Amino acid sequence: MTTTADTRIAGSGCSGVSAEALPRLAPQRRSPAPARLLLLLLLAVSGCTMAPRPSPNPPGLAAGLLAQCQWLFEQTDDHIDQAGVRHQGLARISGFPYLRINRFLASFGPELDSPAQINTWLQQLARLDAQARRPELSNLAGSGRAIMAAPLNARLDECRTRLVADLLHQPGQLRHLRKVASVPDDYRIAWRVAGLYPLSAPLVLQGVRRWHDEARNTFGQPLDQLAVTGQLTRWSALPAPEEALAHIDSAHTLTRDALGIPRLAPERLAQLFARYAPVWEIDVVDANDVIGTPVWDGGPGFDTTTATQYQLPSYTRFGDEVLLQLNYVIWFKARPGEDIYAGRFDGLTWRVTLGSDLQPLLYDSIHNCGCYHSFFPTASLQLRTDLPETGFEPPLVPQTAPPGPLVVRLEHQRHFIQRVYPREDADPGHPLVVSDYASLLALPGAKGHHSFFGNHGLVAGSERPERFILWPMGIRSPGAMRQWGRHAVAFVGRRHFDDPDLIPSLFKRVPGP
Repeated sequence: MTTTADTRIAGSGCSGVSAEALPRLAPQRRSPAPARLLLLLLLAVSGCTMAPRPSPNPPGLAAGLLAQCQWLFEQTDDHIDQAGVRHQGLARISGFPYLRINRFLASFGPELDSPAQINTWLQQLARLDAQARRPELSNLAGSGRAIMAAPLNARLDECRTRLVADLLHQPGQLRHLRKVASVPDDYRIAWRVAGLYPLSAPLVLQGVRRWHDEARNTFGQPLDQLAVTGQLTRWSALPAPEEALAHIDSAHTLTRDALGIPRLAPERLAQLFARYAPVWEIDVVDANDVIGTPVWDGGPGFDTTTATQYQLPSYTRFGDEVLLQLNYVIWFKARPGEDIYAGRFDGLTWRVTLGSDLQPLLYDSIHNCGCYHSFFPTASLQLRTDLPETGFEPPLVPQTAPPGPLVVRLEHQRHFIQRVYPREDADPGHPLVVSDYASLLALPGAKGHHSFFGNHGLVAGSERPERFILWPMGIRSPGAMRQWGRHAVAFVGRRHFDDPDLIPSLFKRVPGP
């Protein structure tokens, strides 16, 4: 008669491995890294589907299989961390290695009040983990470790499904998850303490206000009087046919999940990206003003022969609504110059927040360091009148947004936005290749794939001298380029680009007639 302790994982190539013994061994004696890696490979290649033989004690077997799944995730994470290939834009959750979290989803944790909402929230956390593991495992395979990413990823997908299904029946664990599911902010409190923040912040705020004044002066000039040092050059993604975009104007068919998150088919999302994509107009003096493509060449590199616009969707909250955001990201070879803000690599993120009618509500932009955050509200929004007056970095609103489609004009060298104006001609300029932002997380190289972003989401080699002056503000390597999800956007106070409460904290709706 077969007992639970002797039950083997059958039909999976895991013969001789006890469903209970293997998880029990893991915490007792930690195998050397090569041995653990070999075991991961065996589990993946063998097709361990976690499908048990009939047993007189299914609950005990199920517990063993869940423990095995948990162990597989933990061991995989160990190897990802040892290889230094962790996805830096999504946070892990302690005790739940099969889930990830971002600031948007973390905001729902305290509010969940129905089984449907909890289930939807868990599925979203699981989706983020699956999303993060694809580049992690691809880059792990490229780190010189004998790992086969596809089979292991398939096993992790099966285990994730099993673990999430079990978690839905564990109210105590769910309560714990809702308490710990958060994203650490990108401000280092210890640095602010060491840097005498109460004394240093007012000095930095003076510099911020000077930049705000300079930006407003630039935006106050007539468009045709803006200085041109080189040659104005345009880039844009090829527009989609108007008939293909016609049906997206109506939001009455927009479906939402139990959390109120809009759900759009991939082709419909692509249509929205095409409709609201900006035309980039740049004063080009040299190759540093040319939109290009990040590559991997033994480290982060750059190709100026191909112009790429990276795109990713995100979500935010405004009152009781969840709103879709469209992010457009471009990169430059460098921000040249002799000042403390110059350095290798530069780039811009242009974001369009759509209202519930899928029409633009707010535009905003940052450089890819998180610096120079600027807002361009539509007529539907206005700045709040109750913003703090001390210890707070005021938002820069250099102009309101005109009707689209829009041209975003950039100056040479510093790549500051100088104007946002309606596109009134048919000149699209040079074509942009459109790519998913996730492609930056697994760039092909001579020896496998590598993320453009390193530790803490920073691009190696993009450090700026300003970091030696601005570190008391608590931001790691100010001025360095960084991964989406790691953008602190205010030196004074705290503000994150992906904060789901960012818009209502700064703006309010204009009252209707």
